[in-house]
Amino acid sequence: MNNKKIIICTTFRDFTNSENDTIQHFFLKSIENQTYKKYELVITLFGEKNVKKEIEKYNFKSTFYNAKVDDCRYSLTKVLANSIQGNIDNCIVLWTTCDIILSEFFFEHLASKTKSYSIGTSHPHLLFSSIEDFQKSNKSRRPRLFSGFDLIFFDSSILNEKVIRKAIENYIYNDWGIFEHFLISLNEIIPQCSMINLYEISKISKIENDRQLTNEPNAFLTESHKKNSLTFNNFLNDFKISKKYFDLAYCHIKFKNVSNPIGHYFLFIHDIISLAYRHITRMIARLLPHVLKKIIKGIK
Repeated sequence: MNNKKIIICTTFRDFTNSENDTIQHFFLKSIENQTYKKYELVITLFGEKNVKKEIEKYNFKSTFYNAKVDDCRYSLTKVLANSIQGNIDNCIVLWTTCDIILSEFFFEHLASKTKSYSIGTSHPHLLFSSIEDFQKSNKSRRPRLFSGFDLIFFDSSILNEKVIRKAIENYIYNDWGIFEHFLISLNEIIPQCSMINLYEISKISKIENDRQLTNEPNAFLTESHKKNSLTFNNFLNDFKISKKYFDLAYCHIKFKNVSNPIGHYFLFIHDIISLAYRHITRMIARLLPHVLKKIIKGIK
């Protein structure tokens, strides 16, 4: 068994006796129930209420950072940066949202499958729209490949690279959106990087938060996405990385499944076909004007 320490970095919403509290407690309980116990939770707080008090009820080590950012609510860049401030040698850094429920063996799989210079993920198997549906195990649906990423993990050898540290420091992401695209595209600047997906050997559920309770209207999400897209576009241009990383389905297929890859791709075949169709139509749209110019020139 790999003896690497797992550093779980995240941020939380307020704990104010709402349904979102229950979802976050499900997440925390699933961490406490892990069979692999060599881990620490690193939380960055942006003024959220009662977080420290609730987390300290659990039987695991946790470290808290208080952060402040201008003109936005929070920064996922700071969430990650805080988790790698100290010595992270022989560690796995897991960036995750706090609205998922992990199977009790997830950290065991994480420790045994994460090799040197690897980036990994495992998207949820089931998505529930309410706590009631989750508890009754009904009305679930399977996330698609173009759904967002809820967790991404790194072997510390990657995060110790100077070029990666500088990228995290120089390209700042605030509020919501695009950050997972950035984390995944980091593989392009580390030639020896491998990409793994634990989907076929892990079980993860996700319960959707009530965004009305946290005052996150569509306009807030759209504006955050727009600002972070500019940051991400600058990063891609500076490192000459493909703009395909804006497509979450493309990000998903960058990861190689550690078990049953053929079955996995067959499971998501409709999403893969849709991805291929989008790329083909974009290529045609780029090439068509040049082809027409040549035809017109030939006619003349």
